[in-house]
Amino acid sequence: MKKIKLRNDGGAFILPINTIWRLPKDKTYNLLDIGAAENYLKELLPENVNYFSLDVAGKQNYIHNLDKFPMPISDDQFDIIVCLETLEHTMYPHKVMKELLRISKPNALFFLSMPNEYNFYCRFNYLIGKKTSVQEPFMVVEKHRHIHLPRVKDVLDFFSDYVHIKETDYKWYSRTGAHGTGFKKKVFLIIDKIINKFSKIYPALFTRTVVIKGIKKS
Repeated sequence: MKKIKLRNDGGAFILPINTIWRLPKDKTYNLLDIGAAENYLKELLPENVNYFSLDVAGKQNYIHNLDKFPMPISDDQFDIIVCLETLEHTMYPHKVMKELLRISKPNALFFLSMPNEYNFYCRFNYLIGKKTSVQEPFMVVEKHRHIHLPRVKDVLDFFSDYVHIKETDYKWYSRTGAHGTGFKKKVFLIIDKIINKFSKIYPALFTRTVVIKGIKKS
């Protein structure tokens, strides 16, 4: 596996990338990236993985609003489905997952993630009455903010309805550590590393993102 340097907010990609690079190299895989944005994942994949992307805008293979059904894709098309930090923005995540099952091949590999909205930072913000960037009263649906606010348990229960969960990864990162600059960024990156240690011990409190690897349920 080649050495890959992820961006500081790219922790959710670690489990998918590590797994995909360990797949047999004598087989070709079709991968669909749901909520692909700038197609960051594309440059991280081995050559035997064909990358396809879907999002509501941008340079995608499929331009599609996930609140509309069905997806413009035929049945049984993809070996790998990646849907990271996307389902919480959709109005009907259960319907989206059923569509992902439809367009994926039997025994398809799934990489899914959603945020834990009950981590200590979110709880503190609620306590002091502070909004985050994904909260905008009366506009969350129109602007595709975080419509759903699950706990770690809720996320795992939801994913287990559709895939056999084989591995779970709990990740923490701060926006300052990911997007800040200078000395302040360095300090927050150190703090993020410490919190990531605690996320493995007490994910309900110290996890920002819950990432799972799973196999499609038949």
